[in-house]
Amino acid sequence: MSRPRRVVLGTSALAAGAMASLVCLALALAFQNGGNWFLPTFLATLIWGAVPAMVLAFCLGAPLGILLQPVRNQWLHVAAFGGLGVLIGLGLGALGSRPWSSSDPTYLLSAALVAGGSLAIGRLAVWRLVRVDPEGRQSHLSA
Repeated sequence: MSRPRRVVLGTSALAAGAMASLVCLALALAFQNGGNWFLPTFLATLIWGAVPAMVLAFCLGAPLGILLQPVRNQWLHVAAFGGLGVLIGLGLGALGSRPWSSSDPTYLLSAALVAGGSLAIGRLAVWRLVRVDPEGRQSHLSA
């Protein structure tokens, strides 16, 4: 009886995906501010967002990746990470909203779509780094 094949992604690929997601988020926020604030917004998001991006990647992204190991369809992985980003965006949007804007659905929707799109693009960025483990062994997150 053959074991199911597993999709394996190492910690270096997880970090690369988190950084790609952070760059996408920084670009989205910088384009939103635009003008003279583009570069300062972009750089501030990269600098202040690096540690939270890594924490979220290893606390939420790694468990999701482990849960998705038996799933070989990479598009389902991209959709799952996009969905995780939507949930993170809704949560952070609700936390960061002012009392008068928390009921504004466009604010929460834009936060959810930007975060979801960033995580989906981050997962797409590491598509080629995925390997399929033919023996279906449970592997540890490794480089």
